Amino acid sequence: MRTRDLILEEALKLFSEKGIKETTVRDIAKAVGITEGAIYRHFRSKDQIVHELFGLYSERLYNELVRSMERSQSLEEKFKYAVTSFLLFAFKNPEAFRYMNIFHYLRGSEVRKFKKIPFSLLRDLVSEMHGKGVLGVDPEYALAVITGTLERVFLYKSMGIIRGRRNEIARKTADLLWRSLVECRKS
Repeated sequence: MRTRDLILEEALKLFSEKGIKETTVRDIAKAVGITEGAIYRHFRSKDQIVHELFGLYSERLYNELVRSMERSQSLEEKFKYAVTSFLLFAFKNPEAFRYMNIFHYLRGSEVRKFKKIPFSLLRDLVSEMHGKGVLGVDPEYALAVITGTLERVFLYKSMGIIRGRRNEIARKTADLLWRSLVECRKS
């Protein structure tokens, strides 16, 4: 593996475990087995590593969601494929998913700088559902419920609170979210 890729891999582990602020370039260099100066041959700064990692994994999840939603025949399928793909990505890439959440929490205003943002696909999907009169709740609340549920299901699976096979958990979550957002009525 190339040194640059090793730096990104180790930085991802450290950022997802310790946090972005708490991880130093020295920590990353030590984990890779190189000097701090060697890091700067590949990256201008720690901030470049932070942004490159977010862009890389955000784009991967974005592309995964696009591929899954393209297979759908109906709005319900599109929604369920998106939710399922999102969770399966998180389960397969736990460090990346934790890191993406940390980045959102700490640097939310910087997210707009990236082109392929999974959130934007979910927002567009919710808007489509709203436009077609499918949602039983305001779009902003629907989006909050979806993203919050996805984060918590991932967390509870990681903690062992939710048990079962990943595919089954993802499918159940997609069904539950669809029903809760479509069958509820605005109050």
